[in-house]
Amino acid sequence: MKKIISYVLVFLSLVPTISMAASSEDIALTLIQKYRFGQNLAPISYQVASQTQTYRMIVNKVGEQKAQSIVKSEIDKLIPKYQNQWNKNLASSYAQVISPEKLQSLVEEGPSSKYSGELKTRQSEIGPLMQSKSTGLLNEMLTKAMASAFSQITPK
Repeated sequence: MKKIISYVLVFLSLVPTISMAASSEDIALTLIQKYRFGQNLAPISYQVASQTQTYRMIVNKVGEQKAQSIVKSEIDKLIPKYQNQWNKNLASSYAQVISPEKLQSLVEEGPSSKYSGELKTRQSEIGPLMQSKSTGLLNEMLTKAMASAFSQITPK
């Protein structure tokens, strides 16, 4: 009985340590935020938006330069609402491909980490994961941005 109690006490003394250990996704999110890897949301959004039928309709109505300005402005208004989830999706994608130890090294050492080359070579795995996690988010954001942009050029 004393042996069981001592095992339980040892286990209980480890519980705070276990629960305080950062998850792979937490470490990846720290990496994403520290090095601003998620800042590609805006340029990706502009690129996708410019390929839509709605964008072409806006261009036909007000010209290319004005259309770019209107759409960029509407996307920029929405980025703060969606950036956090975009970063989480990216972190989740990184965590699925790169071990917590390697992610931690990348957080601490940045480009000097011995794993920075691996980070680059694993982009072909990370990209499709990110796309599957974030297509809905991007569609939702762009639907709102394009509707708002279109409403600016239509008579009321």
